[in-house]
Amino acid sequence: MITYPIGRFELNMPKTFSLAVQSQKIRYAQIIDVPWPKGVLHELARQQLWDARIAEIKKLDPPEGRSDVVIETRDFPDVGELTKGVFYYGSDMTDTSANWDVLLDTRSVGVWLKLDRSKVTPKGIEKMVRNLTNIARAYRFGDPVTLGMKGDWFYTEHGAINLPYLEQEKTYARFENKALGLILELDTTEIHKEEVKDHGLLGRLDAVIESGFAGDVKMDHVRRRTRTLAGLDGEELVLRAHDGKTTRLSFTWRFSGRKDSGQQPKIVVDMESPDGQLEEKLKIWDAILDSFKPVGQ
Repeated sequence: MITYPIGRFELNMPKTFSLAVQSQKIRYAQIIDVPWPKGVLHELARQQLWDARIAEIKKLDPPEGRSDVVIETRDFPDVGELTKGVFYYGSDMTDTSANWDVLLDTRSVGVWLKLDRSKVTPKGIEKMVRNLTNIARAYRFGDPVTLGMKGDWFYTEHGAINLPYLEQEKTYARFENKALGLILELDTTEIHKEEVKDHGLLGRLDAVIESGFAGDVKMDHVRRRTRTLAGLDGEELVLRAHDGKTTRLSFTWRFSGRKDSGQQPKIVVDMESPDGQLEEKLKIWDAILDSFKPVGQ
């Protein structure tokens, strides 16, 4: 098993799975860490990454009445080895909002911080710059917990950010096991309104079946129960679904979340595969779910 910390949680995946995609947002900013290519001079790789992004941005059309899609570029002093950003119109439909792309160089890895729809006003720009600066300064490459570094860690693919929950946190990861045809997805997101009772995973499935919206798909329940993971009372559903042509297995665990909580966001773990080898897949599913917990616990 390999431990993958993702956002404020971690889970163990069998070595037969590979991480295909991971994404995350914290305090409105999307975080993308990019390992530097091997065999290329570090400063050259950084400049090439920056130049390629600027070239992509300059292909965009500016809003009507604006001559350039780029509003400004600026350095972020005293942040990492080198940090610089570009503020640009993300749409040709409006000149009241724009996007920030900031490249942080930690020497070990490059990190893009992307912030959409910032207000194009002096106050709005400086507010976003402060937010991006705080995030960039809080980033650490590697696994700080294993190094004994204490903090409120929010994990990215190659590092972690030492900031407590404030708002706008979201993570997504997809793992693949090609030998068994398994795809597992983890999705966490903050919520601002708690779910109405009986509108959860099991309640919605009942509503779909009763309404007839399932159509010709026949569903057999393998498991249907509540299941607590890391102190979070969620719902588990394992189905075998037949659409007349193919049969697939679907595994889901879902926690509806607590309002405005970084420790208890909405969490969904999904796994799908073709039918077959059910017992082996249930063992894999159980091992993964049993490993799920907050980072560092």
